[in-house]
Amino acid sequence: MNPRVVKRVLGAFVAALVGVGLLAVPRALAHAGLESSTPSPSAVLAAPPPFVVLDFDEDLETPLTSIQLYDQNGVTVVLGSPAVGADGSIVQASVPNIADGTYAVVWRVTSADGHVVDGAFSFQVGVGGGVDSTDLIDRVSGGAHSDSAVVRALGVARFASFAGAAVVIGGLFIVMLAGAHVVHQWATRRLLWFGWALLALAALANFSLLGANAKAGSFSDMFDTSVWGDVAGTRTGGLLVARMVIAVLFIPVLSLGASRQRNWWPTAVPLLGMLTVFTFSGSGHPSVISGPAPWIAVDAIHFGFVALWLGGLAMMAFGGNAWLRDDQRVHVARSFSRLATVAIPLIIATGVLQTWKLAGGWSNLTETTWGRVLLAKGAVVVLLISLGGAARWLLANEGPANLRRMVVSEAVCAIAVLGLAAGLVAQPPALTVRAKVFTSALTEGGVIVDVSLTPGHVGANEVHFVVTPPGGNLAPIAGITARMSLPSRNIPALPVTIELSGSNHFTGNVALPFAGDWSLEIVVEPVANQTVLFATTVPIP
Repeated sequence: MNPRVVKRVLGAFVAALVGVGLLAVPRALAHAGLESSTPSPSAVLAAPPPFVVLDFDEDLETPLTSIQLYDQNGVTVVLGSPAVGADGSIVQASVPNIADGTYAVVWRVTSADGHVVDGAFSFQVGVGGGVDSTDLIDRVSGGAHSDSAVVRALGVARFASFAGAAVVIGGLFIVMLAGAHVVHQWATRRLLWFGWALLALAALANFSLLGANAKAGSFSDMFDTSVWGDVAGTRTGGLLVARMVIAVLFIPVLSLGASRQRNWWPTAVPLLGMLTVFTFSGSGHPSVISGPAPWIAVDAIHFGFVALWLGGLAMMAFGGNAWLRDDQRVHVARSFSRLATVAIPLIIATGVLQTWKLAGGWSNLTETTWGRVLLAKGAVVVLLISLGGAARWLLANEGPANLRRMVVSEAVCAIAVLGLAAGLVAQPPALTVRAKVFTSALTEGGVIVDVSLTPGHVGANEVHFVVTPPGGNLAPIAGITARMSLPSRNIPALPVTIELSGSNHFTGNVALPFAGDWSLEIVVEPVANQTVLFATTVPIP
């Protein structure tokens, strides 16, 4: 192929990646985390709640959202269908009239980037539930988790998707560099069709497994057609369907174009390659951060050049011996070497930029699984670049005949890079500290105070106090005050704003600016002019 045509094709590919990456995508933040709920965890309510409302820090895929309610005997209470609330991060389900007692809410949601998260909490209606809420949650929350084999299969499908896309995109680009005569080689065509099969079948597997995982199911749920419609209605599911359609469009490119290089190849190959890349970048981590458009473009450039580089390596390593033995193809190896010279700095620059944005800085890299996997990937990439430098020296000094062993080593490293990249997709990039609901029963001077603080993290928290006066009588107490301090940071006592919300049931709010062991002091007046002091430590992670 004419070098000018190749330059135009490569330029069109880059421009298309940037252009499609800048398409608008709904705003979100990252792996969904529960910020607040109604009822609050461990809340004691005087009357049944009309709704269970869950507010997350990221937009949700409502069709793949599940909210279940269990009574204190572990029996399911039928709720209304989950519906989106005031914005895309709020989901709610109506609650029927329920009796007094302890209840557990078990939820499982799919975030906007296709990741599934779940959780559970309890609340109480009336007093005297008589059931250990922790034990109740343990008994009923098992149904919120999918089969571990489904999760592992999703990881395999992601790896196959990356590998298939790289082989098809990078392999076709190398074929275009070489010219029409190379496509008659059976090993070359076989590798291209193998990459196509990986791309198509992995997209189908990802689609089916996403539904099974979202519904906390097993492999049999992959074939539940009623779930397929819900999956297709999500952004991630829609992009997987688009990837399958693109795979079908690759068929004439591989079959008709393989017999004779046609004039439409320079347009069809980069266009389909660009659309394939967008189905990955449009549903990954960059798509769910604030202001996603430029970061999708950055990710598209990163993955696009990775596919060109690693797919080209795969073609020269496994696409037939003639690629590195035929002196007539030495220009292909040299053209690919020049491509790598441009691609590697772009891959590194866009990768570093994404790491800074997604991880929220550099200090968290060693503290998260995502960061540790990324560091491992970086180490393999350094090895890959070193091998590439040695291969370029061999090409310049000894020609392509002695490159095969080096290129095969590079291709093996490339497979490791794609495997680690698939692992990155499944991990949240930012350091997430799980909230920890605090509950305690304090006794002093014949007075019992049941305390709960939710969600138990740095920031705004809700506090509940249920007071039982001496003798367990129901007479209203005269008053209650509370304050919290953090001795390790010399934070003086912060007052807790308290309001009466039921018979001797008080709720309050307090903002805790730092993690640490906070001291909670409660002063109860069972009757006028009589006070009882309670003190406990509240750990905030």
